[in-house]
Amino acid sequence: MANYYTSLSKNQSTTTLDALYQDLDSFIHELSVDLPPQSTSDGKNIITTYEAITSTETYPCMMDQKDKHDSATFRYYGECKLDGKRDSGSSTGQETVCPESLDCAARNPRPESTSPSDRSFASVDAELHQSSTSLHGSKSSSLSTASSYANPTETSSPSSSDPSAPRPLPSHPHPTISTSTNTITNDAPKELTKVSVDEHTVVYTTRSSSLNRQMSTSSEKYAGPTFMRSNNLLSPKLYSTPTSPLATHVARFTSESLAASHAHSPCIVFPNYTLMSELGEKFIEEVYTMTERRKIFCSAEYPTSFSGEEAMDIIRSLFPTGLPDNTYRKIARSLIHTTPALIYPLSYSEKSVRNNTLYDSPHEVYNLAEEALEGDIPQGVFTQLTPCYSNFCLPGQGGCYAPCCPNRSSAPSSETTKRHPDLQRHTSLSSSMASSHDTSVSRAWSASVSREILQRTPDVEIKRQEAIHEIIYTEEDYVRDLNLLDELYATPLRTAQCLEESYREAFCDNVFNNYMEILQIHRQLYRDLRDHQSYCQSQNSAGFVDKIGDIFLRHLPKFKDAYTRYGPHVVLAEYAVKKEMGRNILFQNFIHEKQRQAECRKLPFRHFIILPVTRLQRYPLLIGAILKKTADDHPDKQSLLQCADMLKSVASEMDERTAETKNTLRICMINDRIVYKPNEMHDLRLLATGRKLLHEGILTRRSHMVVETVELHVFLFDHMLVLTKLRKNSAGEEEYHITKRPIPLELLHVQEATEGFSLGLRAMSSTYTSTFASHTGTTVGSSPFGTHYPLLIHHLGRHGADHLLHAENAEARLAWKEQIVQAKAAMERLQPDRQVFEIRSLSDTTFTGATAHGASFNHGKITCSVPFVSTRGIRMIAIGTLAGIWMGIEGDTNSIHQVLSLQDVQQLAVLEEHRILIILADKSLYAYALDPLDPTLSKKTDERPSQKIAQHVSYFNAGICNNRTLVIAMKKRGMDSHFKAFEPICGDLRDPKNAKFMTSKSSFFHKAPSWFKVYKEFYIGADSSAIHFLKARVVVVCTRGFEIIDLEQLHLNRNIPDLNNPDYGFVQQRGDELKPLAMFRCKEHYLLCYNDFAFLVDSHGSFIRDAYLWIAWEGTPHSIAFYYPYVIAFDSRFIEVRHVETGQLVQVLAGVHMRCLQFTNSAFAPVIHGCMAHPFKPEYQYVFQLIANFEPPV
Repeated sequence: MANYYTSLSKNQSTTTLDALYQDLDSFIHELSVDLPPQSTSDGKNIITTYEAITSTETYPCMMDQKDKHDSATFRYYGECKLDGKRDSGSSTGQETVCPESLDCAARNPRPESTSPSDRSFASVDAELHQSSTSLHGSKSSSLSTASSYANPTETSSPSSSDPSAPRPLPSHPHPTISTSTNTITNDAPKELTKVSVDEHTVVYTTRSSSLNRQMSTSSEKYAGPTFMRSNNLLSPKLYSTPTSPLATHVARFTSESLAASHAHSPCIVFPNYTLMSELGEKFIEEVYTMTERRKIFCSAEYPTSFSGEEAMDIIRSLFPTGLPDNTYRKIARSLIHTTPALIYPLSYSEKSVRNNTLYDSPHEVYNLAEEALEGDIPQGVFTQLTPCYSNFCLPGQGGCYAPCCPNRSSAPSSETTKRHPDLQRHTSLSSSMASSHDTSVSRAWSASVSREILQRTPDVEIKRQEAIHEIIYTEEDYVRDLNLLDELYATPLRTAQCLEESYREAFCDNVFNNYMEILQIHRQLYRDLRDHQSYCQSQNSAGFVDKIGDIFLRHLPKFKDAYTRYGPHVVLAEYAVKKEMGRNILFQNFIHEKQRQAECRKLPFRHFIILPVTRLQRYPLLIGAILKKTADDHPDKQSLLQCADMLKSVASEMDERTAETKNTLRICMINDRIVYKPNEMHDLRLLATGRKLLHEGILTRRSHMVVETVELHVFLFDHMLVLTKLRKNSAGEEEYHITKRPIPLELLHVQEATEGFSLGLRAMSSTYTSTFASHTGTTVGSSPFGTHYPLLIHHLGRHGADHLLHAENAEARLAWKEQIVQAKAAMERLQPDRQVFEIRSLSDTTFTGATAHGASFNHGKITCSVPFVSTRGIRMIAIGTLAGIWMGIEGDTNSIHQVLSLQDVQQLAVLEEHRILIILADKSLYAYALDPLDPTLSKKTDERPSQKIAQHVSYFNAGICNNRTLVIAMKKRGMDSHFKAFEPICGDLRDPKNAKFMTSKSSFFHKAPSWFKVYKEFYIGADSSAIHFLKARVVVVCTRGFEIIDLEQLHLNRNIPDLNNPDYGFVQQRGDELKPLAMFRCKEHYLLCYNDFAFLVDSHGSFIRDAYLWIAWEGTPHSIAFYYPYVIAFDSRFIEVRHVETGQLVQVLAGVHMRCLQFTNSAFAPVIHGCMAHPFKPEYQYVFQLIANFEPPV
C-alpha cells in the first residue's frame, strides 16, 4: 500500500501543472493494472493483487520563512506490517503479496482536511496503527479501487479560472479479479514491488529506484527519536535517498511505537546548511572559535580575519564529504557575493580584492563583514545541494519534470528555459560593476605585451617589469580609494544633518585628520609614475619602464610629516566612529547607506579610514620586490635602496607614535566607562592633551578581619591614581565604578617608595622597616591567613585616606612602587617651574626623637629654631627643644652642641643689631647675650649674661614697626589678651661702651641695668594666638579675625573681615571650627589665612574676587609662612605651596610630623625653618630650611 501526498505551489505555471498531473495519472494507472504471477521454489503461483488506495491529501512543506526557494513536494508513505510470503529465490529484499494479506484503508476512511493544522500527529498515528492492524488481520477481501479514484463524480471540480487548483483524477478500468484462479486480467500487467527498509517498515513502489538498496549503516543509527531539520519540520513518514551523500535524515518507526515517539522521544535539531542564513551563522561561529586559538599577521588589526585556506576548511567541515572541490569553492565564494556580503577580502590580498573572489590559499586573507557581525545575515538557498521537491525523483534517475531538478545530469534544456525564463538563477554583478576596472581582464604587465616580446625577454626582467607595473596600478587604486573617502564620506559629512552642528566640524577633523594632504601627495606621485610609464612606452615597443626610484625620492620627503600625523591617529578615529554609531542612529544609517553604494565594492567605512596605514606598510614590500629583480649595476638600484630606507624610517616612526596613540585610546575607553558615585563627581581630566596611562592592574583590599577580599582595578595616570571596581552593566559592557576619591600624584605617597621626594631624591627608597609592621607588630608579608604583599598608599590631605592594598605577588608590588616613583619623577621633570622650593638639611641625625630605641640621651621634641650670623661671619643656627638650646653651623650636624639647659623652650628670636637671643621657656621670656653662647668662639669665661624680661607669657614676636625694634609679649588674662611691647635700650652688646649691661649685679641693693624698656601696652577682648608686624602697624590674630593695631594711635584699631558684610558669609558659616592663622601683605592687598582657606582683601577690608574666590587648602594647616608670590601651609603630613595670585597648587613636600619652626618675614629673603621625622631614619628629627629656587620679584 502506498499513500501519495503532494504539496503544489500556487506559483507554478499551467504547463508545469499539466506535466505533474500527467505523471500522477500514469502512476495511478500503474497501480491499477493486473500483476503477473510469480513462481516460488515449490512451483506455486502467487498472485500479487492491489486492493485500494486511500484518498490523496495535501501537506505543504514547512519552510524557513527567511529563505525563498521553490516549494518542495514531499512524499508520504504508509507504514504497515504484512504477512506476505517472501520468494526464496529472491536476494533483493523484495516480495510479492497475496490479496489476503492486504486490506483496504478505505474501509476506515480518513476525515477530509485541507490544512495540516487540522490533523494532529496523534490522529495520523492512530489511523496508521488501525490500518496496520486491519492489514495484518484480514484474510480475504474483494478487490476494488478506492472510490476517490474510481468515481470521479465524488471529487469536486475546480474552477477553470484557477489553473493551479487541483483537478479530479481520471477514472481507470477496474481490474477483473478471479479468486479461484488467482489471476487478474489487465492489458498492461505490472508488478507491485515491496522494498524493506527495516524489519517493521516497508515501502511499495512500481518504479525502480534507489530505495531498493538497503539502508546505509550511517542512516540506521538515527532510528528511534523524532528528527527535525532546522526550520523544516519533517514528519516521521518522510524519506529521502538513504545512500546519497546529500541525504536528509530519515526517521523510521514501527506502527506500535509511532504515537509514543512524539510523547517521549527527544527532539533532535539538524542544521540545514543549504540555507544561507544557517550557513552564515555557523561560519561566523567557526571563525570566532578559530581566532581564539590562533593569530595571524593581521589579527591585531582585524580580530576576525582568516585565510582562504581556513575558510575552505570550515566549508568542508560543514558539508558532507565526497562533493567535488569546485562545489566547496563555489559555496565559499558565494559568501562574498551575497547582499549584504558575509565576508570581504582585506587590502593585503591584492589578488582577491582585484578579482573580488575567494582563493583557497593561506596567503589571501579575509574578514567578516560588519553587517554580518551585527546580525544582518544574508539569505538564500544553495539549490544545487537541496533535494528535488518532486515526489519520486531521486539522484541517479536522470531527473524529473521539475525545471530546476538538481538530479538532472545536465543544465535545463533550452526549451524549458524558454518556457520558464523566471526559473533561471541570477548572479551577483555588483562587485564587477563597482570596480574601477574590468576584473575579467588581467592587470599584469605580461598581459599588456605581445607573446613575441615575452619570449625574447629574460625572466628576471619580466618579473621586474611586473613588480614595477604592480606598484603603479596599485597606486592608481590607492588614489581612487582616497578620492572615494573624500567624495563619499568626508565632504558630505561636513554638511550632513546626521551630526549636530555644534561638534560636526570637530568630529570630522578628528576622524579624517589630514587625509587631504595625503591625497594631494599621492595624486602627484601617481601622475608622475603614469607619465613616466607613458613616456617609456612611447620610447620602446615593449613598454619597459627603466626606473622609478628617482620619482619616489622626489615625493618621499613629504611622507614623514603627513603619515606620522595621520597613521597614529587612526585608532582614535575608529573609536570616534564606533562611539558615534553606537549612540547616533542617523549617523549609522548614513554610513550604511554609503557602504551599500557600488563604488565601495562592499568594503566597510573602516577600510577607507585605515587605507593610508596599510598602504604605507605595503610600500617596503613593493619596493623590495623591485629591488630583488634589479641588478647591482642598474642605475635605479641606489635610488630604490634610499627609498626603502626612507619608507622603513617613516613606518617605524609611525608605529612608535601609534603605540602612544593606543595608550590614548585606552584612556578614552576608560573615560567613557567610568561611573561615579551618586552626587560625587570628580574632574579626572583624562582627555587632556598629552595624558598618559602608565600602569593598570588588580590590587585587593581586605577588611580589618581579613574575611572579605575586594578586587580593585587600579589605574595610574601621569597625573592621578584612580581606584575602581570592575562591573558589567545590563548590556554586558565593562564599567569602572570609582570606589575611593582619586589621588593626585602631588598628594600620593607610597610607603617605602616615595619618602625621598621631599629631599630631592627621585629613586625608590626601602631603607627602613615598614611602618605598618612596626604599628601592627606583625611581619610584612605574612598573616594568619597566608602570605600577602601589602602596598600602603597614602592620600594626603583632609579629603584623603590611607589605603592598605595587596598585590598578587612581590613582583607586582615592586612594579607598582616603581611605576609610581617614575610617574612622580616624570611629573617633576615635565614641570620644573613648579619646583619652587627645595629642602636643605640643617641637622639630620643630631636630635633623636621620643620613639628612638637605645639612645643614650633624649633631646626632646624640637620646637623652634632661629638663624643668625656669628661675629666671624659664619651662618649659625640655634635650635630649641623641650630640653634646652643647641647651637652650631648650618648644615654641619657634628658642630651642633647644647649651650643652654632650659625646660620647655617654645620660641626663639635674635636681635642682630643688639646681639641678643630672646627665649620663651616655661612661659618666661629671657634675653641672653648671643656671643657668649656661640660654640665657635673661644671664651675667657663661662659667664652667660642674661635677663628675664617677663613671665606668664603665652607667646611673643620680635620685629620692626615704625623703624623701632620691638619685642611684643602676650599674657592671657581671662578671655582677654594683654600685650606689652618692649624696646631694647642696651645697644650692641659687643660694643665696649655697653659693657655695663654685661655685668651682673654688684650688691643686694644694686641691680644691673635693664636691656629693655616698655614701649606700649594694650589689650584686645578676645583670645589670640599670634602677632605679626606690618610696616607701621601690628596684626593680632584672634578668634574674631584679625585686629589691626596702630601703636601710635591705639584708639584707631579695627577688625577685619567685617562679618556683617554679606561677602563674608562663607566665613561666618564655618562658625567656631574656623581658626585664623596669619595675615600677610600681598602688594596692595592682604592675604587672610585660616585653617580651611585663605582669601584676599584690600586695604579697606573689602573682599577681592579677581583671580579666585578663595584658596581651599588640601590639608589642615597649623601654621602658615609667606614668601611672595607663594604662601606655604604646614600640615602634619605635608607642606603645600600655592601661588598667591592664582591660588593654584604648585608643590607638595611630603613628610611625617611636619611643623614650622621659624618664619622670619624679611622683605628681601624670608627665612622658613621646618622639622619632620627623618625620611629614612624615623628615630631622628630632621631639621631643614626651605630654599627658594626662584628670583623673588622686586
